[in-house]
Amino acid sequence: MNYAARRLLVDTNERFVHTTQHSTYPRLCQRRDGSILTGFTVFQHQDGDAGTTRVLTVDRSTDGARTFEPLGEITRSKGDCDNLFLLELPELPEGEVEPGQQSTVLAAFRNHDLDDEGKHRFFRITVCQSRDGGQHWEFLSQAVEKPAPFGLWEPFMRMSQNGLEVQLFFSNEIAADDQDTMVVRSVDRGRTWTKPECVTGDGERLRDGMVGVAPVRACGEHDALVLVMETTRQGTFSIEAVVSFDDGNTFGYRQVVSAPSIPGRNAGAPQVTSFRDGSVAVVFMSDEEHEDEPRWPQGAKIKAIHGRLGVDGRFSWGPVEVVEHRPSSWPGIGTMADDAALAVYEHAAVVRGRVFKVAAEGALSEGAQRVGIHD
Repeated sequence: MNYAARRLLVDTNERFVHTTQHSTYPRLCQRRDGSILTGFTVFQHQDGDAGTTRVLTVDRSTDGARTFEPLGEITRSKGDCDNLFLLELPELPEGEVEPGQQSTVLAAFRNHDLDDEGKHRFFRITVCQSRDGGQHWEFLSQAVEKPAPFGLWEPFMRMSQNGLEVQLFFSNEIAADDQDTMVVRSVDRGRTWTKPECVTGDGERLRDGMVGVAPVRACGEHDALVLVMETTRQGTFSIEAVVSFDDGNTFGYRQVVSAPSIPGRNAGAPQVTSFRDGSVAVVFMSDEEHEDEPRWPQGAKIKAIHGRLGVDGRFSWGPVEVVEHRPSSWPGIGTMADDAALAVYEHAAVVRGRVFKVAAEGALSEGAQRVGIHD
């Protein structure tokens, strides 16, 4: 099959994941019981209260992401608290589960201190845990931390294929124009972490960031991982990928996913998910089409692209589709069916979402109708 000829069909019906104003940076977490969690940041400002409070919030859907209801609050802070990512851990062996304990979910997020002038003075990636499926939360560990001036951003967690290791990827700022992708690992369910290892950017003065990782199969045969990131190889942001054939221990085959054809424009903030056939979809934000002056990231829209990995470690990509018009930013993504995914994003300061499915050019399968996709 020519995967480059496949397209993404975007549902015309938008889903309101969270209707509270001033919310951003949504990420999805699918649980074993079929429910879906979404984590995001809410900015609150109350009369008589100096400054803005950031609230890391969790909602839950039990109807296939058609509706979401409030579930829990991880933390709130007047510092720089953002970039929330959720991961459900594998079940504990029989005999290690406490009475009444439900599934354990980890939350990783940036948790930075500000001085009196609002400048960063200390950086952390903090990990909390919930032992009741996302309702109540407690501090667990600091995955990585360091003093100013250069920061730590955008954690992404996944479980190793054998279910024994949590891999936490993040962006490590070295200079204003130099940032690397790093990984730390935990074999005790997030309580302690290894020293950071460099994944991308070593030896290159590029600003790699906004990492997303998903399983993929090379031509349906060889298990692999794809890691997508924004980078500054073109000066402005474009999207590149690397591939791992050893479950995230090493990465290579660096290649372009999407790059603006117009100088001075951007494609960034990618996230990725995979389908049953092993292909992937990448969502990202872009300011490429508009004729007015670039306003990145405020002038961006959300786009998506479908791809297939070859046995040579290279991807073939289909056409780029628009998911949501501007102003939209900071997308997340999660698989909803064998050939369908939900993209979530901030649009006009509200967290919303759209479903899309993969189909051959001009085709609309019965599976698309089941998840509410329309031509």
